[in-house]
Amino acid sequence: MFSPSKSEVEALLVSIGELTIEDDFIKIEHYPFEPSIAYRQQTFKANQIDDIDFKSYPPTFRVGNELIYLTAEKKIELEAFAKRNNIKTIERPMIWAWILEPFLDTEFTTEKDQRLTNLLESYGLSINQVKLLRAEVETQMLKYNFDTMLWEWGGFDASDVLKAMRTKYNKDEFKDFYKRVMEIALLTKKQTNE
Repeated sequence: MFSPSKSEVEALLVSIGELTIEDDFIKIEHYPFEPSIAYRQQTFKANQIDDIDFKSYPPTFRVGNELIYLTAEKKIELEAFAKRNNIKTIERPMIWAWILEPFLDTEFTTEKDQRLTNLLESYGLSINQVKLLRAEVETQMLKYNFDTMLWEWGGFDASDVLKAMRTKYNKDEFKDFYKRVMEIALLTKKQTNE
């Protein structure tokens, strides 16, 4: 499709790090997103974690205005960690999954686009914002899914778009993009006056 180099393919398919869960802390080694606190800080004590979503794929925890993406194979341990340390658990909306739907290896119909647009609008994203975001990430997401032979059809999330875009942007551009990804990932549903 785009003929990326072997090194670019490897960079696109980077791991989100190695996860260790202990009694009262989580340790993440080799976190790939440089703007993240988890890039500079490997250990997070339970009292630093605002909430955990162990049902999402991949699971996440929130520290301030940032989501930290975790490897999925320790989901049960993560749930036990949250219970043991009285950390609030939540289920975040799949905002980035909805934005990235056109780049999956599935048919993207007009009806599906309208349904997702309505969902995204309920979280405060306009049709124009969604179009601009999709245009910004399109080439990299197509490389990520098809040139790497990932052929994902089930769903993408914010960690996927971060992996894809980190190979495109320089350090400052990626820092800005990372911040925007977090802001969108943490949106909550708009209140209606009905």
